[in-house]
Amino acid sequence: NGRDISHSSGGKRKDQKGSDIFEKSSPHRKREMLYIEQGRHYNEIEKRRFPERQTMSFTFATTVFMNIPLTLSEYFCCIVLTYALMHRKPGIKPAAVMLIPYCFVLIVPGSVFFVRGLLGDLGIQLATIYIEAAGWMLVLKAVYRESWKNAAVTGAVVVFLYRVLGGLTGFFLSGNYDLSVPGDLAMYMAEQCVGIALIVCIAAWFIAKNHLYEEYTEFIYGDGENRLWKIFFVLLPAVRIAAVELVNEKLILNNNNPMIDLFLVLLVYGVVGYAFRCSLQNRQIREQQTSLRQQELYIKNLESVQRDVRIFRHDFKNRMAGARLYADEGDLQAVQEFITEVTGEFEQKVGEKIFQITQLGNIQVTELKGLLAVKASDMEKRKIPFRLEAAEPVTQIGMPAGELCRAVGILLDNAAEETEAFLRDVKKEKENRSEESTAAEQCAVEDRAADRNAGGREAADRTVSGVTALFCAGDDGLSILIRNPLRREVPLSRIWEDGYSTKGSNRGTGLASLRRIVESHDNLLSFTYQEEGYFVQELKIGKRYT
Repeated sequence: NGRDISHSSGGKRKDQKGSDIFEKSSPHRKREMLYIEQGRHYNEIEKRRFPERQTMSFTFATTVFMNIPLTLSEYFCCIVLTYALMHRKPGIKPAAVMLIPYCFVLIVPGSVFFVRGLLGDLGIQLATIYIEAAGWMLVLKAVYRESWKNAAVTGAVVVFLYRVLGGLTGFFLSGNYDLSVPGDLAMYMAEQCVGIALIVCIAAWFIAKNHLYEEYTEFIYGDGENRLWKIFFVLLPAVRIAAVELVNEKLILNNNNPMIDLFLVLLVYGVVGYAFRCSLQNRQIREQQTSLRQQELYIKNLESVQRDVRIFRHDFKNRMAGARLYADEGDLQAVQEFITEVTGEFEQKVGEKIFQITQLGNIQVTELKGLLAVKASDMEKRKIPFRLEAAEPVTQIGMPAGELCRAVGILLDNAAEETEAFLRDVKKEKENRSEESTAAEQCAVEDRAADRNAGGREAADRTVSGVTALFCAGDDGLSILIRNPLRREVPLSRIWEDGYSTKGSNRGTGLASLRRIVESHDNLLSFTYQEEGYFVQELKIGKRYT
């Protein structure tokens, strides 16, 4: 596009009469003008040697036309690089829709700069490369549904990689193209559309093979400690332009310097790769420490169950003495009441805990078992009913355990928050009912409350059930269902938006993170629906993992 064919017009502009005028600039600028003059002298020699060679001039319309295939090629390359960095495929329809505004954003200003001979200016070059970054940022926002902050960082990184990888084609050139010559123009178009795309595909393959996307996604979606690195990434395009401009005193190839581009690629890969690996190692250490704490909590739960069984056994012996007296007296009704009372007490104090420990024992993935133990303990402290069901042993999960724990943790946290708010509203409603003065008013209030909750019995059932987590392992993979009661209907079309939440501002990042996890795995599907006053989210994980 316009940024790459700037050398044909260099740093000159035309006055109202059409004559060429060179702008006053720094000594480095004067050296660039000298190279342009040398190139012009070379072209005049070539014209005298080959008088039959045809030349062409560029208007705004022809420049726009020539930039269309170049921009389409860049769009394809940016999609490939984005997939390599984020391991996410774009939707075909939204990607096709965004192609038109993307081309408009890049082609129009680039063509204007080229026709007016402004692309030799350093400021215009910086403006051009950040226009490209802004264009790809819009694509990331619309197609990949990234936040503006992450879209700005990734857009700058993708454009930087595209520029430096494209600059490596300079190793195969012996001089500048004369775009006024049709043969040179055809070679230039082939190099831009095919040569750069080939290098980009090789680089994307290298990134995917080494799983560098894991480090990048951890960096981009991590906490605030990476803020300075994100600022550095945004400045990478400017660093590249400045480095090439400062060094290009003896070699100017399409406003590139392949040695500088190669140096920048190696430098960024080394420095940033080291920083990413350190961050990844720190995260793995934190996860291991969390796993150890989860295992300790699991052991404490087992000890708590054992202690409750001992207490109940001691009380049971004492109470059986009274039951024996009832039996000796022939009071069968009292014996039945005693058995019912003891059974209910056992189920309430010990039975449910034993059931949960048994179900938790079927979760044979250590990281997931520890997470569920922590979440169950947390809900117990917050007095949120929680029921875990895993009828069959869960031994394989078909995806990295860390990412599955993140996904399940997000779903359980959201379910716990909504259930806690639901129970709080039910409690307030009961308190308001108790303040009614007459029995008739009390009955009316109860009727209205029953209507609001779709029936008093249904509301009571939802209060008792609380949060339910169901794990079903089968031959085709693993299915995970998380269910919780709802206070009101939820707009399902908006819950996946980054920053949207029904709980207030500065929230709404959980489900957006879950969406990114789902989109990064081909064998992972997510289903969300509402039924009978419950909010249900389901994850289906196939056995295949690549």
